[in-house]
Amino acid sequence: MQSRRFLGIHPLIGTKHNRKPIQYQQRSPYYWWWAYLRRNDDYLKCCARGGTGKLARLYKDFGDVRDDDFAAWWGGSVQRGSYLFAEQLSTDLMVEVKDWAHFSEIKEAGNFVLLAFNLDIGRRKLQKKLADFLEKHHTGRRGRVALGRVKSTARYPLYRNYSQHNLRVMLETYDAWYMNQQLPKSERLTLWEIGESIKLVPSAMTRKSDTQAERTNKRNVMTMAVSRYVRQAKRIIANTAKGQFPNSAA
Repeated sequence: MQSRRFLGIHPLIGTKHNRKPIQYQQRSPYYWWWAYLRRNDDYLKCCARGGTGKLARLYKDFGDVRDDDFAAWWGGSVQRGSYLFAEQLSTDLMVEVKDWAHFSEIKEAGNFVLLAFNLDIGRRKLQKKLADFLEKHHTGRRGRVALGRVKSTARYPLYRNYSQHNLRVMLETYDAWYMNQQLPKSERLTLWEIGESIKLVPSAMTRKSDTQAERTNKRNVMTMAVSRYVRQAKRIIANTAKGQFPNSAA
């Protein structure tokens, strides 16, 4: 069975009876795509209706995300992760180019390159030249892919490059803010207090020994950090309904 290629890090799940710790799943942007989609109220309502309504088309692909088990959502008999996010398999390993128009056609179908071989040269020397070319130009190497420079064939490509750390911290901040919003107004924390409750900016944690000016400055820093993360998280959550992630554009 041909392995599927992903532009983002594949989540490591393990076997049914020997699951990897959740941290291995969270290394993948696809885990966070699922996690952010689970915060989209419109999509959750669609799930509650059995996949009907304005997001019905998205539901056909992403399914019900209300269960906490990412591994079950990702794999199983459906193999949803591969269906949604893997690059489409190319059946052609090598194509003989008939003319320039033909090359333009196959260039659109995959990551092909045009080479011309002088068949008067010995086979062994040509094989050496080809090996040297692949070593220098083939992009299938370890390292982070610059998504803006790669043409993805996935049904749902990643919208831009990402930071796993930022996606986690951003969602943690959003969740803390959201839970705070559910409280009666008289019991709600301020933004800086929310930030301190999750130690969002360690250097901005207030201390008893702080002067009034230091305390005010730290609270302002924490307030701005919480506000920024919540604002970006809201946008990313909203854009999951468009099949885009991570997109923090308004």
